[in-house]
Amino acid sequence: MHIEKKDFIKILDFLNLNGLNIDKNFLPKPIGRGQSNPTFVIQDNNSNLKVLRMQPPGELVRGAHRVDREFLVLKALKEKNFIVPEPIFLCTEKSILGRDFYLMEFVEGSIYEDPFLNGAEKESKSAIYKSLAKSLGCLHSFNIEELGIPFKKNPGFMKRNLGVWYNQIFSEEKEKDIEIEKIYNFVVKNLPDDSKISLLHGDYKLDNIVVGNDMECKAILDWELSSFGEREADLSFQMINWLIPKDTLYGLGGEWHQSNLPSAQKFLTWYEEALGESVNVELLNLSCLYSLTKLFCILKGIENRIKGGNAASEDAMTKAEAAEGVKTVLLEAFGNYPNKLIVE
Repeated sequence: MHIEKKDFIKILDFLNLNGLNIDKNFLPKPIGRGQSNPTFVIQDNNSNLKVLRMQPPGELVRGAHRVDREFLVLKALKEKNFIVPEPIFLCTEKSILGRDFYLMEFVEGSIYEDPFLNGAEKESKSAIYKSLAKSLGCLHSFNIEELGIPFKKNPGFMKRNLGVWYNQIFSEEKEKDIEIEKIYNFVVKNLPDDSKISLLHGDYKLDNIVVGNDMECKAILDWELSSFGEREADLSFQMINWLIPKDTLYGLGGEWHQSNLPSAQKFLTWYEEALGESVNVELLNLSCLYSLTKLFCILKGIENRIKGGNAASEDAMTKAEAAEGVKTVLLEAFGNYPNKLIVE
């Protein structure tokens, strides 16, 4: 991931014209891994680091890479003193670069990609997961009417969202996957249309969190997929990690205990404390089937792109190879449903 010098100069000139004095001698440093929106660290003339985030070059799929949506969410949440980087400046003027970009605060801290937090003390591991749970509960506790974000507020988000992913993948397949089709139809049929709507992150996971020295979450990053929808979509996407085996994506499997990590039940308790109410466990278990099905579709899509020659990175290969493992977990979870999946 890089930015051409001529494009960087255009951005700097525009920011400087708008009173944002950026250091031209500080070359942009790419940050993040696997992000669809190119993201760089830059520096102002006072040696303060900033983050530049932009749409990728080329023709974009309609509705994708909406960095302007990200900026609006950051602005709304920062006004509520929630833990997001401070948004600084948004440019939607296409004559500057041909695509949108924005500037935000750089938050110093650690980002953990290993779900087992190897090397951290037992107390630190518990503190990080506790903050991860409570931060999500706090996010979902906001009254969406008071956020001022112009997202649609239609119920039934999970049904629509899963339909988009499923149809996008399996409309391309020459042969149907009968097992996945059965689960998909079951989940869509049984998900309710009238659950409470919250602001969703859309990709809430450990490596989208900046952790401070006190082991507390300092900032939540990457709001590209944010929307209004049932909070169980975010919560279940995190909690399926207790079902997915170790070494498959962010899976903890049954090895969380010997690694001094909290249980799924403890994570849920922390989440409920911050949310201020109890979670419908029956719906949560069904939502775990939703998240596993969605995750399988995402991984299957990456696998298809690799086969088509459109994705060859090491990260893409790792995710594609996880597809069958996630499918195995999904089939087992579906076979056990409605008995215990993660919590009673």
